[in-house]
Amino acid sequence: MYASELRDNEHFIYTFVYLTMTSESTINDVKTEAGQLEIEPRSVQEDEKTQIEEIKEKYKKPATGALLLIFLIINTVMLCVGIATARDCPINPNIPIYIAVAGGLGIISKILPLVNYKFQLKVLQWISNLLFLVEFAWMIVGSVWIYGIYQPNYEPAHGPYCDKTAYLLAFWLLTINYIYIGLIIISICCVGCCIMLCVSVIIQCCKSIE
Repeated sequence: MYASELRDNEHFIYTFVYLTMTSESTINDVKTEAGQLEIEPRSVQEDEKTQIEEIKEKYKKPATGALLLIFLIINTVMLCVGIATARDCPINPNIPIYIAVAGGLGIISKILPLVNYKFQLKVLQWISNLLFLVEFAWMIVGSVWIYGIYQPNYEPAHGPYCDKTAYLLAFWLLTINYIYIGLIIISICCVGCCIMLCVSVIIQCCKSIE
């Protein structure tokens, strides 16, 4: 009798252990499948984001390269014109110097970030920032020289003159720079006004709700 009871108890224990292990494995399988279901959409989203970033980089690099090439060409032309007309502006000999120096600074300030992109040196970053400040200060100095004699004599036979190509190149490049700066300032002011308007509307809505 006791032997049969022991057998029944052992059978019950084995059955319980088997069911417990089976249920745990089933639960783990369900959890694993659920985890996979949760992970798969995330991986798909990450793949989509990666593809979007790749597309942005694909179109961003050619545009940046084209703009950089245009600026380098302009700066090279400025440097060459400034050197070529160094003695062709007796009315103000500083104008060819301004053109040449501005062109040289522009070339260095455009190439230096490309070099720093590879080496990632803080010194080069500081030099690049300093060059932009020097360019801005040099632009103000050039404005005094160029706008101060507007419009000069272009004919050597009529007295003190300035080479027409050199003067007009410097004049229009300066003017374009100031127009660009003005547009940036106007854009910032417009964005600030829009933000202030939105904030005031939100405040009024909150007050009306209260």
